[in-house]
Amino acid sequence: MKSLYKKILIAVTIISTLLVFTGCDLFIKTNDGKVDLKWYMKLTYENENKEDISYTTKVGTAVAAIALEREYSKNYAILKDVDAFINIDTVTSNIDKRFYWDKKEKKVLFTDATTVYTTEQGKKTIVGKTTENIDYTPYLVENNKCYLNIKFIKKFVDVNYSITKATKTAPAIISLGYQSGEKTTMKTDKDIEMRTKGDYQNLIVKTVAKGTEVTVIETGKNWDKVKTKDGYIGYVPTKNLENKNTKKVSYKNDDDTYTHVLMDKKVSLAWNQIYNQSANKNIDDLLKNTSGINVLSPTWFSLTDKNGNLSTLAELDYVEKAHKKGIKVWALVNDFTDKKLTKTVLTSTKLRQRFVNNIMYYVSSYELDGVNIDFEYITSEISGDYLQFLRELSVACRKAKKVLSVDNYAPAEWSGFYDREQQLKIADYIMIMNYDEHTTGSKVAGSVSSMSYAEKSIKDTIAEAKDASRIINGIPFYTRAWKETPQEHSDGSGVLIQDAANGNYYLSCEALGMKAAEKAYKEAGVKPTFDKETGQNFVTYSKGKTTYSIWLEDETSIKSRMELIKKYKLAGAAYWALGQEKDSIWKVIDKELK
Repeated sequence: MKSLYKKILIAVTIISTLLVFTGCDLFIKTNDGKVDLKWYMKLTYENENKEDISYTTKVGTAVAAIALEREYSKNYAILKDVDAFINIDTVTSNIDKRFYWDKKEKKVLFTDATTVYTTEQGKKTIVGKTTENIDYTPYLVENNKCYLNIKFIKKFVDVNYSITKATKTAPAIISLGYQSGEKTTMKTDKDIEMRTKGDYQNLIVKTVAKGTEVTVIETGKNWDKVKTKDGYIGYVPTKNLENKNTKKVSYKNDDDTYTHVLMDKKVSLAWNQIYNQSANKNIDDLLKNTSGINVLSPTWFSLTDKNGNLSTLAELDYVEKAHKKGIKVWALVNDFTDKKLTKTVLTSTKLRQRFVNNIMYYVSSYELDGVNIDFEYITSEISGDYLQFLRELSVACRKAKKVLSVDNYAPAEWSGFYDREQQLKIADYIMIMNYDEHTTGSKVAGSVSSMSYAEKSIKDTIAEAKDASRIINGIPFYTRAWKETPQEHSDGSGVLIQDAANGNYYLSCEALGMKAAEKAYKEAGVKPTFDKETGQNFVTYSKGKTTYSIWLEDETSIKSRMELIKKYKLAGAAYWALGQEKDSIWKVIDKELK
């Protein structure tokens, strides 16, 4: 028993010593109280045997750590002769999203408001409005990853950098500065030890000499996180910092070059669903009882093949009729043909640019005022390629003085990669398709777009895009008639809902325009009641064993939706889709948009 106690005592002593020494992190990489700088600066990786392996390079002289404004990048840089090369993912994540790497065609692109600049592997040229010869290698490729020369980055973006050479005990560091704003600098009042965390028990990064100027990243009660000019980031005691100085740091940007083609009034856009060529002839009838529409968006164009070609239902007579009525035409372009096709075209610079050229050919041929992009097969994998497509299209539209508008789902966790802030910088308007809160696949009956859902979508879009003035709210002219049928009386269509309390049933729905919904409940002999929860009128009735529920789109819901546009000072409204509405709602729209 004494032997067991002795072993326990030894174990406790060892563990306690390690806890004191490491600051409660037993696995931190150490060397006699000093942190392993390669590990700390993310220049190592762990192999399958849990061993730390240092990154190396075959295309350069050495690897270097990248000191960002607040932390070290997870990607290393490459030094080659006198040049420094930064991983493009680090650049797009922290400095500027407009750099683009085409892995297939081995091209790097940078797109500003007016020009697409391209450089190719093995060439010392940049092709934009002209071909520019350069005296440096613009980028390197290693392990199928792209590393941009800092000189190439600085050609397009205002960024500061310094290179700290490697020593026997420390790796090389490339320190970057790129964020504008107020920054606080202080000086050390004596030689002090910078540590990995704010505690004397944590490991030492380096000894910072007395009088060293540091930029304060975070302030704490006893420890501040700081960055030195030579790229060391860590924690130092607050009491050892003095001579506080706050100054504004400003990096130039080209935001003012992103001009936009805008309406001089609120946008009142109607999407016009065109199934075939002859449907274009219905435009006069569809517009006959409307009021206030100033833009039409006929669904004319679809990405149709792997060569970037478009199928078209366009008709010049339609445009001419609209123009005579003082209505602009922003024709819709979709990617509904095949999701694989979307990926094929958008991930190839050659195909993507051909696709843009084809769009602009039709814009010119049919005298269109703009285009409306409705791409719904975008995934996180190709989100960067989609943005690049929009950038390239925006350059062409800006040059031709045509409107570029882009449709977006209501913000949700799964669609966070859409990057609405970048979209709004690129495009003239972005639309919220502010409907389909409940769809055919839903397991509970509900509104197409309750008022709380609609308002949240608007607020979330503004929060992402950072500007409400060019956001257009999409409004449904349709609803869904929900049918609940007990399992034993159902034909099996819809979604089977397990309900132990009331019995299993099948849930299905049918999309209805406003007139069809009104006809359905009137024939059933029921009257709508106001549903406070959704902010809409609601009806429910039975036919045989089936219960029907409809959250109505009518004057009440349209008025509420238009009030949201006023409340959040949006650019206007868009309606899906022309022909599904009741004539009486146009008075509401016209009144509210003024």
